[in-house]
Amino acid sequence: MNTSITFEHSLWLIIPCLIVAGLYAFVLYRNDFKQEDAPFFKYRKYLTALRFLTVLGILLLLLSPFIKSRNTESQKPIVAILVDKSESIRNAFKDKADTLTYFDKLNALRKKLEDKFEVVTFTVGDKTEALVNITLNAKASNISGAFEQINDQFYNQNIGAVVLASDGIFNQGINPVYATTNATYNIYTVAVGDTTIPKDLKIENVFYNKIAYLNDQFALKADIGATNLSGNTVTVSLSEVSEGKSRPLGSKSMLVNSNAFYNAADFIVPVTKTGIAHYVISVTNLNGEITYKNNTRDIFIEVLDGRQKILLLANSPHPDIAAIKTAVEANKNYSVDVQFIDDYTAKVAEYSLVILHQLPSNTNNAQRVIADVNAAKKSAWFIAGTLSNLGELNKLQNTITISGNINKYNNVTPTINKDFTLFTLSENTQNAIVKFPPLSTFYGDYKSNPTAKTLLNQKINAVNTDYPLLSFGENGEQKNAILCGEGLWRWKLYDFMQNKNNEAFQEIVNKTIQYLSVETDKRPFRVNAAKTIFADNEAIQFDAQLYNANFEMVNGTDVDMKIKDEAGKTYDFKFNKNDNYYTLNAGFLPSGSYKYSASTKLGANAYKVDGQFSVSSLQLEEINTVADFKLLNSLALAHNGKMVSLDETDKIAEELLAKKELKPILYDKFSTESAINLKWIFALLILLLSLEWFIRKWSGGY
Repeated sequence: MNTSITFEHSLWLIIPCLIVAGLYAFVLYRNDFKQEDAPFFKYRKYLTALRFLTVLGILLLLLSPFIKSRNTESQKPIVAILVDKSESIRNAFKDKADTLTYFDKLNALRKKLEDKFEVVTFTVGDKTEALVNITLNAKASNISGAFEQINDQFYNQNIGAVVLASDGIFNQGINPVYATTNATYNIYTVAVGDTTIPKDLKIENVFYNKIAYLNDQFALKADIGATNLSGNTVTVSLSEVSEGKSRPLGSKSMLVNSNAFYNAADFIVPVTKTGIAHYVISVTNLNGEITYKNNTRDIFIEVLDGRQKILLLANSPHPDIAAIKTAVEANKNYSVDVQFIDDYTAKVAEYSLVILHQLPSNTNNAQRVIADVNAAKKSAWFIAGTLSNLGELNKLQNTITISGNINKYNNVTPTINKDFTLFTLSENTQNAIVKFPPLSTFYGDYKSNPTAKTLLNQKINAVNTDYPLLSFGENGEQKNAILCGEGLWRWKLYDFMQNKNNEAFQEIVNKTIQYLSVETDKRPFRVNAAKTIFADNEAIQFDAQLYNANFEMVNGTDVDMKIKDEAGKTYDFKFNKNDNYYTLNAGFLPSGSYKYSASTKLGANAYKVDGQFSVSSLQLEEINTVADFKLLNSLALAHNGKMVSLDETDKIAEELLAKKELKPILYDKFSTESAINLKWIFALLILLLSLEWFIRKWSGGY
């Protein structure tokens, strides 16, 4: 370790410190030098020296010294072992012994590598987690996500190799071959599973709108696939489930005329009541199938009373406009009309919400549309951009004040404000948002109104700030939101690139739209589910708010929750108190429709809120049951590795141990610490003073 001392102030100041300390010590004891009969005369030199050192130490501390140290550390090459724990792996094993062999072989590989390498082990499923224990029950396989986590967690570290034990089946994320294009480490794959095409009849996909409207009808299309079952006639049936009872809606027969069969069954379904409608698509179970789990599919549809209209008014064409429009209209509850300010003819009163993109601008202050919005008492969502007129924008809303430089901009990424309570975002969306690419914002100072609620803050470069990026406020009966940046189209593209869907981007846009478009809720007790339709691998989450007579949020009383499934089974919960609101994580529930009832008391008043939600089965692991060794082999060959069977894992250990290029790397670790924070320095000063005092007393001095 190398250590050095630097001072915040000029080193020339050390000379005055020496002079002051010396003079002080000399003056303090000068009379004693002339009195040889003084009790401590013979110790005067030592006492002077002790006082000199003490005073000098104090004076030097006033110069703000810093201690810099450099420590050289050695890091072994990192080998990450990724263990697929998806249901398709479990289905590939014939008995428990095969499962134990899977675990034992990978554990043996880890032990052989531990002496030379730092070995870390993760499980791969719908999430990538550090290995604690392995249960082959993951509902999905996201192999690309596992590599992304390795790259993030061990960024700029000595990664030597990654070993992936899998069947090569992925049903979330992008193709792992593309996800590892820039990987600089070796990749080895352990092939697990069966590439033999089994007998199987399955529902490949079901296409339908997740939202329908009362007294309307919707189309449903089911893609049916079959392998090695030629000559069988099968029936595709559709039924509705309500209150635990099934009602047939129709069926269609088809002949499986090849061993690689594919066909579609179409249904038109009438809608007769609002709420969550539960449908089941099923196909005939045939003898010899590898599994019957993919022969049925549960469908949940949210039925609404009517569609809300949104006006998107823009200063000029911009890619953000298309991104917002498609995100909003992904929710069939909304329709979007797009106009440009120069062609503005819309009747604001006919809309539930107005979105103003870069309005007011430097070329149009949008006074007419603002007057119409205020007259109709409609809510507005302001989206600021490089063409926005900041002065006018600050006047039109009381949520955020921006004092910016109109000619300078920052690229900012979003961070989640954990204290935001107006609505909730799913965990998947929260994790996705913080990885979104930057938006372009004005360079300057951002101040939030004390009553504003901020969902997203700005992260400038690597610095988290309290500058708001997306905030919400109220002006009487009108709600407003302001997004302080442009470039939402990048969020949409990135979301699709990473997840092959736009669910995260759509959720944040639609939750914003939903909050703004709904009339101000004056109910004293409110309960909200994070979603109306959950996947069976998602925790069921709620939030609740309780208001007193002054409409202040309180949580001094308990809130009870009862959740009932279609069979009448009841689950009892109690909300947690967080700050001044309530939250509930009900955990995971089986697939089906549920009704809930939350209740509480405040003083003499009793409150109750009822609602419903559904849990949909993913079944991703049942759709494709054939191992993809070709993908595993391609992945290994592209990164100087190889694919082996489970019985050949020793070959991976032999190769890695023999690679001379995989060696420890020396890192220089630098640290800087203010000397005033070092306790031992104060201990030394106290020791010097104490020693001086002891000598004086011991020698009979005062």
